[in-house]
Amino acid sequence: MEATPTLVINYFSGFKQNVVPLFQRPYTWTEKQWRTLWDDVLVFYPADDVNDKATHFMGAVVTMPARSVPVGVSKFLIIDGQQRLTTISLLMCAVRDSLAADQQGARRRIQQFYLTNDGSEGTEFFKLLPTQGDREAYAPLIRETPNLVADSQFRKSYDYFKRRLRDADSDGEKIDPKRILDIIEKRLMVVMINLSDTDDPYLIFESLNFKGSPLEQSDLVRNYFLMRFPVSDQQGVYDELWLPMQNRLGQGLTEFMRHFLGAEGEEVRKGDVYTAIRRLVINSDTASVRLLMTRMERLSTLYSRVSGAAAEPQVELAKYFDYFRRLDFGSVYPLILALYEDYADGQLGVVEFVASMGILFSFILRRMVVGVPSNSLSGLFIGLCKTKPVTETPSIWLSGSLAREDKNRRWPTDAEFAESWVRKPLYGSRACQIALECIEESYGHHEIAGFEQSSIEHVMPQTLTPEWFEMLGTDASEVHAEWLHTIGNLTLTGYNPELSNHPYQEKRMLFALSHFELNRHFGDYECWGAGEVESRAESMFKIAIQLWPRPEIVIVEAPSGIPDKGTPAAFHADCVKLAQQHLGVHLSKLSQTRYESGDGTIRLFCAVSTAHDESRELPYFWFGLHKAQVEFLNVAQSPYLCLGCSSAETTLLVPLAIALDILSLVSVTKTDDRQYWHLVIQKRSGRFVLRLLGGKDGPDLTEFDIGTGIKSAESPQS
Repeated sequence: MEATPTLVINYFSGFKQNVVPLFQRPYTWTEKQWRTLWDDVLVFYPADDVNDKATHFMGAVVTMPARSVPVGVSKFLIIDGQQRLTTISLLMCAVRDSLAADQQGARRRIQQFYLTNDGSEGTEFFKLLPTQGDREAYAPLIRETPNLVADSQFRKSYDYFKRRLRDADSDGEKIDPKRILDIIEKRLMVVMINLSDTDDPYLIFESLNFKGSPLEQSDLVRNYFLMRFPVSDQQGVYDELWLPMQNRLGQGLTEFMRHFLGAEGEEVRKGDVYTAIRRLVINSDTASVRLLMTRMERLSTLYSRVSGAAAEPQVELAKYFDYFRRLDFGSVYPLILALYEDYADGQLGVVEFVASMGILFSFILRRMVVGVPSNSLSGLFIGLCKTKPVTETPSIWLSGSLAREDKNRRWPTDAEFAESWVRKPLYGSRACQIALECIEESYGHHEIAGFEQSSIEHVMPQTLTPEWFEMLGTDASEVHAEWLHTIGNLTLTGYNPELSNHPYQEKRMLFALSHFELNRHFGDYECWGAGEVESRAESMFKIAIQLWPRPEIVIVEAPSGIPDKGTPAAFHADCVKLAQQHLGVHLSKLSQTRYESGDGTIRLFCAVSTAHDESRELPYFWFGLHKAQVEFLNVAQSPYLCLGCSSAETTLLVPLAIALDILSLVSVTKTDDRQYWHLVIQKRSGRFVLRLLGGKDGPDLTEFDIGTGIKSAESPQS
């Protein structure tokens, strides 16, 4: 970083261009700032001023070299000071258009040396280039066609200085615009701070001040991303990749980025989002930054459905997403996002995705009913993102993983759930109305009553009347205190004010008219007390235990003729690192299984498998190759399957062509929304052989094992 005092006119001298980045705020100075600048200039106007060395300090201007193609004028990004430099250029426009006929030399100096790069074309014509949204209003003033300028802050500033240039000086004489130009050239100083490419961009962004408000973490990420691209590419990247995310998520953009990082297995505070995302690409080239932005833009669409910013088209998924939002359980979003990406990638079907959401909902709702503290769940869900396998049946892995947790991370057992369900006060919990709605829906009406106008009604009222004291008996106060807010005493109604604390018989008649099946129960009870509340809660629990089960870990038998896939594995990252080393190229992550080189010539699909023993001597490995993944790979010049067998120590980097040749000779599964082939690799005598239908041998893939170097490096020297 270099900091030196300099005349402000030096920013307009020479064959160069100062560019206001598109992520900067627009031109916002008003007459208050214009008047201050004009008054500062006029300090040096009197003819009897003999102190020729006096100057006025205007503050600091921070710039850095722009990433641009090595042709045309040199470009510098204005990181701080754009409002001052823009106003100086507008003042020079006003001076240029106020000069007398015999002052044309000064006019040419302003136009050809200070305002424009004479002889350049396109945007390089302008010595100072405002942010994209301001250029249309700014350009006519520089091109000497101010009458074509619509009403804007630029035109208002220009008109203000034109008016002041028609004023009289302290001697009553008309102000000489040439002397104003002399003052601009000789008296206005700034501290020039030039940043190099090696300076930390975070320090640069910290110097920005968007309308006096601190920058959001998403603003810092945007600025950092865009500054990684040449100036000529920034608008396209912004329009194509950033603006859709911003429009889609609005104020939720930073939170999306935090959950995106969580889906990658990194738990960060909201204030550390920029630093964490910057770390992902700090050593990457521009193409890799673009690929990361592409993935984030695609996932922002999925996140918008989870967070409610956009509608989820699949009805069952939309229902679960709505429940998580109403429960205010954002800590589960990273895991949902990771699973959603697999679903969107074609790795799993909608039935499995919905089943996984049901497992998460059961886990969360049971915990809320029991009252297990939730402060450790963010770490739990992000930890699951780290270990999440890419599998066709994530619900089996998920239920098993959650069932193994204990203490404050536990999934409450049926007994614990039953005890709290019947006796714990649930009124006031975010889970209460959702639980009632789910039970209501479970009755399977042909015409389900709408919940939009419904509210929770206490059957035994919150304030006891004489009639209620009489019904509850001598222990009325104790019964009221113990059972008032429990689920057995709560129901849904559309006319809560009408029921209020009316006697039970009046409420019972109104319940009989209700469209809610929950209220049919009261027709069986002539009175209402502790025994009836408990009985109703137990009856409701029989439904609850079906709606929100705590599944055991189950083994799903594979269809006839297809090997058992066994327990899913998760060591993709290690395999991809080996592939990068072998290929000598950085591969950007496009999804949980898809990777691509910056130039797009190499694409890779990564899958991993644990070892399954056909017999103790002949282990095999199973991989699912989806049609969508083949289509993804086929467009690349060099497509590969990266197959991890038991661990990264055995990683087969197989050219796609090898697999394509045998797809018609292996088992295939077709469903309504997916198609995938079963690749089974058998290990025999240290060799890895593809197994075909009928138990026949396919290609020997041993030569493609790139993990052998790990074993060699780790083996002790003889």
